[in-house]
Amino acid sequence: MNFLIDEIATGDFLNYLPRLEELDLSFNYKIARYLKNINLSRNFSKLVALRELIIKGYVFKQLESQDLKPLYILNNLTVLNLGTNFIKQANLTIIQKSTSLKIVDLSENRISPPSVNRNLLHDSTYKDKPFPFAESSLQKPNLLPGYAHLGYESLNDDDNNILGPKMQWACHSYGMTLDLSLNNIFFISPKQFKGFEKIRCLNLSANAIGQALNGTEFVSLPNLKYLDLSYNRLDPAYDNAFKELWQLEVLDLSHNPHYFIVEGVTHKMGFIENLKYLKVLNLSNNGIFTLTEKGLNSASLEVLKFRGNRLDILWKKEDCRYINLFKNLTNLTYLDLSYNQLEHIPSEIYENLPRNLSYLSLSHNKLKMFNWDELHLSKNLLTLDLSHNYLTIVPDRLYNCTKSLRKLLLKDNKIIQLPISFFTSANRVKYLDISYNKIKILQQTVFPTSEQLFLEVLVLKGNPFYCICELVPFIAWINTCDLDIPQLATDVTCESPESHRGQSIILLDQHTCTMNDLAASLSLASAIIIFCTLLMALTHHLFYWDVWYLYNLCTSKLNEYQYRTLKVQSWSYDAFIAYDTSDLAVTDWVVNELLVHLEDKGERQFCLCLEERDWELGMPVVENLSQSIHKSKKTVFLLTRKYVKTGTFKTAFYMAHQRLMDKNEDVIVLILLEPVLINSKYLKLRKRLCRSSVLHWPKNPNSEDFFWQCLRNAITANNKSRYNTIAEFT
Repeated sequence: MNFLIDEIATGDFLNYLPRLEELDLSFNYKIARYLKNINLSRNFSKLVALRELIIKGYVFKQLESQDLKPLYILNNLTVLNLGTNFIKQANLTIIQKSTSLKIVDLSENRISPPSVNRNLLHDSTYKDKPFPFAESSLQKPNLLPGYAHLGYESLNDDDNNILGPKMQWACHSYGMTLDLSLNNIFFISPKQFKGFEKIRCLNLSANAIGQALNGTEFVSLPNLKYLDLSYNRLDPAYDNAFKELWQLEVLDLSHNPHYFIVEGVTHKMGFIENLKYLKVLNLSNNGIFTLTEKGLNSASLEVLKFRGNRLDILWKKEDCRYINLFKNLTNLTYLDLSYNQLEHIPSEIYENLPRNLSYLSLSHNKLKMFNWDELHLSKNLLTLDLSHNYLTIVPDRLYNCTKSLRKLLLKDNKIIQLPISFFTSANRVKYLDISYNKIKILQQTVFPTSEQLFLEVLVLKGNPFYCICELVPFIAWINTCDLDIPQLATDVTCESPESHRGQSIILLDQHTCTMNDLAASLSLASAIIIFCTLLMALTHHLFYWDVWYLYNLCTSKLNEYQYRTLKVQSWSYDAFIAYDTSDLAVTDWVVNELLVHLEDKGERQFCLCLEERDWELGMPVVENLSQSIHKSKKTVFLLTRKYVKTGTFKTAFYMAHQRLMDKNEDVIVLILLEPVLINSKYLKLRKRLCRSSVLHWPKNPNSEDFFWQCLRNAITANNKSRYNTIAEFT
């Protein structure tokens, strides 16, 4: 229960709360004067079990040693949290005198440690300035009271728990902790922490410290093992930086980009060699794109966080200077290279990675390809994180690339499918995350049988599974093996077909996909019969005349005697008249006009061949067409809109045109009774080569005599001479 305490009277805690372990007096604005006026020694004397005291929320403006003197008697007090106040100066003698105190949290104040230059603190330039980060976009990570943070944004993620307790570097586990984060400490002097030799963990994050460290700032803290300087503006340009902290094991320099993003200055990391016991180094989010040293050197470093920098610039294809950047970190086991905008990793990099690596993260980059074959160089690699990239393929046989890998993270890539031989019985991967990719179908044959399967966790959610019968064997395999698939019933769902969208894949009805051989054969036979029937009907409708033409053409080619006869025989007709016999208007024009003018009038009477008058009864149409065309000197086509669309016209035209191809005889005469074939390239070419063979029925009756004379000339003309003349001209 929470209560607002307006005042503390003498004896309030005297008899009622002897077993109280945690007391939180935060955000009680009237309590400050009571803490000074009442007898705290007597008031708190009975709180023998008190372990944690929290007084946050703008209670104090200044903290002197006498204010905390009553707390000396609390021999069990381990945590003192005075964060989020207006404390400008603090005399923390209690840290030196208390035997039980482990954590002192003075974060989010405006203090400067004792012994700081008083003139600077009281200077008018800084005296009334507001808290510098109060309205900025800087957000302090969520911390437990009194616990300094590492700045490892992802170390709390499930993906990194594979390293177990080794990664739980809580600041307080090293000993007495002092949290001065989010204050106004702009400068560190060697005297500031004098007398605080008991401090093992110091948090100075988010203080806008902008000095160049030279190895003297922390001489008063010889036993310090954990130092957090994240979210500052430090300049580690001197090789002696941090040299005084010879016992330091954890150093957080993340979010200090001001020094590293400046071009034209030296960016040095030589200080790392001086820290002989350093195990954890955080250089994340510094925008490092160039370094003075070509490589980092440390025989003790085990964990390096290098995320949020610019390895894409350091490892340019044409630049080989930083190929050995991490090679001399001989004891390194954990390397985080995420958020480095990498699009490509040179093959030489794999050869120069530390050989003891057990964890490698390349997540949140822009990799489209990864050289899987080079993984055999990292024989101790247990975890590989390639999440949030643009990878589309995975190796055909993973075991041939690495025999040590136990955890593979491929979340949020663009992988479409896993090769059938991706896993083999020799594979030892226990955790595979392929969530949020583009996988639609998974074959059961991708994974070994349950007896040979080492995989324990398979993350599949977020893939657009296509829930059809091809997925059934994989679902059946899931049901038979002992495999943990997180959110299988809720998040591993179908994307298509529409009727199954959003449904879990395990709800796919397997019985509807069961089909015996007989049913499959009958379905196939039915499909073939239907297809053949449709094909025959469509062919008959569209290509009937073409088929007949090809048949007769082939027949005539095989019958040599017939062709010899055609060569020597005399012509039976002067012209064959090809027209639409179903069109009564055209038929009437042929009988009453064309026959009268060509067969009955004129100086010469022509012998014409007509379908309705001269064709043999009972003979196939194509046969009659062939004989009429080959027994006539010319073939006259009477063109109408309807006639040019018929198969009879096309077949007759092909036969007449074939005489030009085979015997070099142009026998075609075109009469356009209606405007047809306006855009025909053939008609345009014919008008250019042999204009007299293309006639139009005149609209003016006075021109009809001229038309009939032109037609007589076209029938009697020999076009061969025209083509010869054109050939000679060209």
